[in-house]
Amino acid sequence: MSSLPPTIDSEKPLGGRYKLISQLGAGGFSHTFLAQDLHLPGNPQCVLKQFKPQISDAQALQMARRLFDIEARVLYQLGSHNQIPRLLAHFEDNQEFYLAQELIEGEPLTEELAESIPWSEIRVITLLQDLLKVLSFVHQQQVIHRDVKPSNLIRRRKDDKIVLIDFGAVKQVSNSQVVDANTGETTLTMSVGTKGYMPYEQLAGNPRFSSDIYAVGMLAIQALSRIHPQRLEEDPETAEINWRNSCKTKRLRHHLEPVSPELAEIVDHMVCYDFRCRYSTAMEALEAVEALSRKLTDSIPIRQHRQEAVAQETQQSTSLKTQSSTGISEPVESGIEQKSTAIWRAAKLPNLSQPSASSQDSTEILSPSQLPVNPSLTSAPKPSQLGVIRQRLVKAWPIVALLALVGITFPFAKTLLLEQLSTESTNPNGSIAETDLPQPATPEVLATPSPTLTPTPLSPELQAQELLKQADQLKEAQEYSQALEVYDQAIGSNQNLAPAYWGKCYTLNKLQQPALAIVACNDAIAIKPDYAEAIVSKGNALEQQELLIQARRLYEKATAIKPDFAEGWVSLGVALQKVGRSEEAIIALEKGIKLKRDNAQAWSTLGEALWNMGRFNRAIASLDKALQIQPDHPEALKLRQHTRERLGR
Repeated sequence: MSSLPPTIDSEKPLGGRYKLISQLGAGGFSHTFLAQDLHLPGNPQCVLKQFKPQISDAQALQMARRLFDIEARVLYQLGSHNQIPRLLAHFEDNQEFYLAQELIEGEPLTEELAESIPWSEIRVITLLQDLLKVLSFVHQQQVIHRDVKPSNLIRRRKDDKIVLIDFGAVKQVSNSQVVDANTGETTLTMSVGTKGYMPYEQLAGNPRFSSDIYAVGMLAIQALSRIHPQRLEEDPETAEINWRNSCKTKRLRHHLEPVSPELAEIVDHMVCYDFRCRYSTAMEALEAVEALSRKLTDSIPIRQHRQEAVAQETQQSTSLKTQSSTGISEPVESGIEQKSTAIWRAAKLPNLSQPSASSQDSTEILSPSQLPVNPSLTSAPKPSQLGVIRQRLVKAWPIVALLALVGITFPFAKTLLLEQLSTESTNPNGSIAETDLPQPATPEVLATPSPTLTPTPLSPELQAQELLKQADQLKEAQEYSQALEVYDQAIGSNQNLAPAYWGKCYTLNKLQQPALAIVACNDAIAIKPDYAEAIVSKGNALEQQELLIQARRLYEKATAIKPDFAEGWVSLGVALQKVGRSEEAIIALEKGIKLKRDNAQAWSTLGEALWNMGRFNRAIASLDKALQIQPDHPEALKLRQHTRERLGR
């Protein structure tokens, strides 16, 4: 946005109605301004577009005036669509033509395409569906846009929808005059468009509906490859665009999968050199894209009956599932190994005073090989003991390291570590009693330790790692305030420890402190730019601040970096569902569920999205699955009650 040109009088309303505020953009023969409508209550803002025909001949000016009036009437008609700006007025002032249009608050697609990482397929399919739906309406009105390109596509801020602006048909009144060599008559050039997005027949002045499809296909290639259309090579024999190999190379460079054959075939069909080989209209192209979208959705079958779900679950042990709900084999979720519980199991502990019944462990203080088998070790410590154990561990580790250095065998070292944890009595201040931890026999060799041994302190890096483990354990136990303190201690020991910053960000999100969470995640990403977990946590923080569009973009970035990251897909699906984009939400959520099936939020949101799309049986099955995982899940309970009231089941 810039100040007004010196040739513009800001005090004199154009057309006696519109006061110019600032200049938004300028082209060869046109300008765009932000203006106020002085005739309406509250003087609302609008966009005013000025066209300057480069003609001096009276007959040519009359022709331009007639053409402008015809095209303005078309724009009035097109403005009835929600994703096309409404035309508020059109008028002529001092042989210059003006359009007053609805102001769309948002960002041009050029900003999204400026990202360094190629888009994921789901994001490209979403863009194609959104854009082709608008173009289908335009083509049904027998109108060709003629200038589909990133700067003419606005991501509307309020609902994340694509808005199509700047129809090229009106621009033709601004083009340079052409003098016919035989007759000497002045005519208007009719070629409108942008190089790279414009096919050959349009360059020749003969645009067709399929010319718009070509531009959409070039946009898809640009998003998938991060290569501008003007830099794409053509086949010297067929004149077709050679984009697949260069796209594959670019995506592999960013550790992304190549474009699927199905999507590549659709894009090829869009950008054929011969217009007769392309999709003839946007509706035809949209049908192909939606068929692919349905195929992606249906590729992940969902259990239809709750009785089957219950029967399947009863056959499964507490170990990780190796079969999907449909009986089809699938890999162990998230690559987590099964481990025996050591001192206590921090993950999924609703109450530290209750014993853990699960055999799956993702965080532990000592590995199973370091402890004798003892049933008492599987019970969780009291909350007051948590900090004491942490202190004992920090004290004990220097001794273990020193014993290893002087050649004392590892079994003696681990025994000493256990002795450190178990030799003090309980007092009112919360120390650990002898009965709380096992009392292994102390080897005689340790009864009279050498007086020459001096404890060696841990290096800052090792101390930071130990603190990080403790903080992660507190986080998994949902002791978020304590976890935050320990993360800060870990960062104090090693300021380049990206996982500590991410853990701090995650914990701050749980404590409902999104502004501080964003700072912590930014630190993690600065150290490790491709840190998908930190990127998603930053998105979660933005989502708490109701910045859904920015959050969604981060989720898309995270899933592009790490396609097997379940939480990234689930977060993306939830964000899409919040803005009513249910079809896209379903695809993202089912990808996340396929990677990790025990996420109640994912199943609940999937049920909501399926219900919105009228897929009632699958919606009920998804909600039942959410309640099976978490019987008190509030959203799933509410939605399930709604389905009973509507369908009676």
